[in-house]
Amino acid sequence: MPLNWNDIFLQDPSIDFGQLLAQWQPPIVVGTIRPFGLSAFGDLYFLSRNGSVHVLDVFEGAVREVAESEQDFAACMNSQDWRDSNLMPEVIMQLQRRGLVRGPGQVFGFAPHPALSGRLNPEGALVLDAVVWHSICSQLLNPRGATAA
Repeated sequence: MPLNWNDIFLQDPSIDFGQLLAQWQPPIVVGTIRPFGLSAFGDLYFLSRNGSVHVLDVFEGAVREVAESEQDFAACMNSQDWRDSNLMPEVIMQLQRRGLVRGPGQVFGFAPHPALSGRLNPEGALVLDAVVWHSICSQLLNPRGATAA
């Protein structure tokens, strides 16, 4: 069964991005941003003040730029290679075949967290509310300080 866009990238209006970002103490993102989506694994994508697109990576506990503009980000999202590397549709299909189904506001988390095991282990996947997964990731990865966006 092929994946649809909602399987790969969550833009549910019920997602409380402020609550997700509040889990990262001290704040990992500061400044004015416009969050606009989550990967199925909880990576939070947002537009920064200067118009570039960044991601808060929940596997690394770091923020990085992924595109210089929304237009460049759209090109990334339309690139199969980029989606394979960053949104991992093959892993999502594997989890769905195992019967894991996300509800609104939920993401796939992993036990143990990839930072502890050194790899992404699909066998340890579970469905979690995005806020719970961000809380777990932030506590584990313990960011050292804020990153300006």
